[in-house]
Amino acid sequence: MTPEEVIVGHYDYRIVILSVLLGVIGGYCTIELAERVTASRNRARLYWWIGGSIAMAIGTWSMHYTGMLALRLPIPVKYDWPTTLLSYLASLFGSLVGLFVVSRREMGFARAFIGSIFMGGGIVALHYTGMESMRMRAMCHYAPPLVALATITAIGFSLISLWLMFCFREDILGRRLRKVGSALLLGAAISIMHYIGMASASFVSSAAVPDLSYATSISDLGIVGISTANGMLVLVVVLTAVADRLQNHRNLLRTFSRRLVEVQEVERRHLARELHDEVGQALTAAKIGLQSAMSDAGAALTVRLQETISILERLLGQVRQISINLRPSMLDDLGLVPALRALLDQQGSRASVTVRFSEKNVPEDLDAKIQTACFRIAQEAITNALRHAGATQIDVDLRCENGKLRLRIRDNGIGFDVGSARAQTAGLGLIGIKERAALIGGRARIISSPGKGTTIEVLLSLTLRGEHASRGLT
Repeated sequence: MTPEEVIVGHYDYRIVILSVLLGVIGGYCTIELAERVTASRNRARLYWWIGGSIAMAIGTWSMHYTGMLALRLPIPVKYDWPTTLLSYLASLFGSLVGLFVVSRREMGFARAFIGSIFMGGGIVALHYTGMESMRMRAMCHYAPPLVALATITAIGFSLISLWLMFCFREDILGRRLRKVGSALLLGAAISIMHYIGMASASFVSSAAVPDLSYATSISDLGIVGISTANGMLVLVVVLTAVADRLQNHRNLLRTFSRRLVEVQEVERRHLARELHDEVGQALTAAKIGLQSAMSDAGAALTVRLQETISILERLLGQVRQISINLRPSMLDDLGLVPALRALLDQQGSRASVTVRFSEKNVPEDLDAKIQTACFRIAQEAITNALRHAGATQIDVDLRCENGKLRLRIRDNGIGFDVGSARAQTAGLGLIGIKERAALIGGRARIISSPGKGTTIEVLLSLTLRGEHASRGLT
């Protein structure tokens, strides 16, 4: 081989920089995908593993091909697309292994090392299969020491990549900067391995005509297209991962909210019973004692005792009212319909408003959570109508139809703009109504406009006692 036979190329450093940038973006995408695979469960985990591996492989593949296209040779170069596809499959295999390893509950050094061999082997196969896809009037020769170095580098950096993915697979606050730093390290590692592999190749001119049956050329515009498509794919993956993370956080927050409501109701029931049984009975006993003492007291003392008894009666009434507001015993003893009737009668007499209640086909053995939610929603809606809307008439309708329980509260108050109320503190009660309905799998609709009153309609699944767990509403 003479020096004249060696084809000397040069690198377009703009495309080199672009390939490194793709590697960094791909590294960040890899860490995000590892986090989603770990956080997902059941079938969702399988979807994230397969979809994430496909996206991760595309990122690695596009970085390597962009790096190959950065090499400018003085002869025309085309690429055989079946061989190019085969190189992608090698990258996909390495990605599948990598995401599978980091998604396990534990990852010791042995498992990580074996995974890095497969993952690094996939990257090496991707690179050198991609080199074989080149179609030109030249022969490609490889320097074995540099090939070995590229292989060792790929396995070593794959091991680092697996450890970084494993360390950052949990979504923990405060790790964002370290995650970005790890993405930079992964991008640099992939680029170093690639350009070591490129350095191992040398090209010698040949008179043989290459097989161009399935070959295609790639222009500068094609390079931009590959990079743009990869960038868009990575952006979609990251946005999807962020959306999935937000949904998981929302589900977790809803679970906490549901548990908080349950604990709150338990505490309310306990406090209501304590007030009714302990404090109420003590006040009643004190009242009876004072009444007994009045028979032996003089006229002046009798007046004072009567005033004290009156104070105790008012205090006893307030204690009973607080107990009812905390948790009406009628709701637990007699059920939802009697409890709503009592609530409306009480509120109507206290506020001097007209109240009407109607019910149809409501079973007596409704699930306790459904009964509590309906009662609290009605309580909040009636309170809002009396305090803020200036209503003089309130209609409550509760009925079962088509396997659903529907609660409708309508008032003739001043009404409001629903859109603007959501952004105000006064709208928190309405938000609470919607959230309480959502916590048990229902939905609440609020209809109102200035001067036309307000209608709150809640639709819940009809669940009887003992059916709550089977419907997934626990």
